[in-house]
Amino acid sequence: MASQEAPRNRKERRARAKQGQDPADIPLARPKQQAPKGKTLLDLAEERQLLQRSNNDSPASFTTTRINPDGSVTAEVPQIIDPSATPYLDVFLYTTSLILLHFTLTLLVHHQYAAERPAVLPIFLSSTVFSPAPWLILLLVALLHPQASNPYMQTIFAGMAIFAGSWLVQASNDDPYLAVMKKAPALGTLWVWGIVESRWDVAVACLMITGGWGWWKGYAFW
Repeated sequence: MASQEAPRNRKERRARAKQGQDPADIPLARPKQQAPKGKTLLDLAEERQLLQRSNNDSPASFTTTRINPDGSVTAEVPQIIDPSATPYLDVFLYTTSLILLHFTLTLLVHHQYAAERPAVLPIFLSSTVFSPAPWLILLLVALLHPQASNPYMQTIFAGMAIFAGSWLVQASNDDPYLAVMKKAPALGTLWVWGIVESRWDVAVACLMITGGWGWWKGYAFW
C-alpha cells in the first residue's frame, strides 16, 4: 500500500481524521532504550536535596519546586509554625472557643426552660462579661492545656469528661429546671473540653462509660 503524505498542519490532520486513516499507514517505532544524555529531574532533585527525608523527631517538611525559564530549579521551603512555639495563641484559641461554647449552651438552656423568649444580648453579657466563667476557663486552659499530651494529664481530662458528663445527665433528668439552667452550661463546657483534649480512644471510652452509666440508671438522653 502506497504511503500517504503526512499532514503538514492541523487543518490537514483534521481532514485526514474525518476521511478515516488506515491504522496500517501509521508509522510504528520502538522507543529508544538509551539512557538520557542530560540530567533528569531526579538527578536535579538529589543535587538540591529536595528528596531528603527529615528524621523521625522532626515534622515532615514541604518543599515548593520552581523550574526557571533557563532550566534551573529553585526550591522554596515554607515556614511551618510549631504549636509549641506559640503557646499563647493556642491558649487564646481554646479559651475563645470554650467561652463561645459556654454562651451557646446558656442560650440553649434558656430557650428550653425560660418562660419567655430569651434575648441574646443580655444572655451574652451575663455569661461572658458579668460572669467569672471566662476567667476560670482562661485559668484552667492556661494551666492544663500546655501539658495535654502528658499521660498524667490525659487521666485528668478523662476523669473530668466522665464526671462532668455523668453529672450533666443526672442533673438534666433529676434536678429542677432552675438548677439545670445553672449547672448545664458549665458541665457541658467541661465535658466537651475533656473529650477534645483526650486521645480519640480515651474519648470514645469516656463517652461509652457516660452512656453506659446513664443507661444503667435509666436516664434519657433526649
